[in-house]
Amino acid sequence: MKKILSILVLLAMLVLPAQAFASYYYTLEGTVGSVSDGGGLASAAGISIGDTVKYVIEIDTDRAGYRTIGNGQTKTVKNSYYTSLYSGTLNGYGSTANGYLENKGYGYSAYTGNEKSKVYMNGWGDNFADLTVGSVVQQIYESAYNAGDNWSYSQINVIDLKVTNISNTAPTPIPGAALLMLGGLGFVGFVKRRFF
Repeated sequence: MKKILSILVLLAMLVLPAQAFASYYYTLEGTVGSVSDGGGLASAAGISIGDTVKYVIEIDTDRAGYRTIGNGQTKTVKNSYYTSLYSGTLNGYGSTANGYLENKGYGYSAYTGNEKSKVYMNGWGDNFADLTVGSVVQQIYESAYNAGDNWSYSQINVIDLKVTNISNTAPTPIPGAALLMLGGLGFVGFVKRRFF
């Protein structure tokens, strides 16, 4: 019985920290409306006008967003939420200098990014809190620099993005999910063999 309680405590220690965060991952899919591909990053990703692309943006309503000003200092953006680009479409050099979403009188906007690209998102006529699966976000601009091509610049404009999923856990790529499942099955087998 003591061994079983030890296992339960260990599992609680592994699971509870993941539940403590208020981050939600919004999956958005939309149509590429325009491409400006001076850096060649859109063509390298096989993206052209009319294609459907997908974004996953992390939004944490318990944390304030931030922006970086000209001298490199990070400032909190009042009445905003923290954002981070979990996955985009361009694979160049991006920026994490801004990470915020703010509601405005006419809608909401977000500036965010990761090491591969940066994103500016617009939604009109709604409050961010009203977004549900099936809602439409009017526009995303994604841009990145190509460090291997003299820091040339690529940008795509994606329109009429539909929210296809809202989850409090980050999407796991299929190979990662398979490894996670196999690891869990191995752990269960170890526990069963060792303690039962």
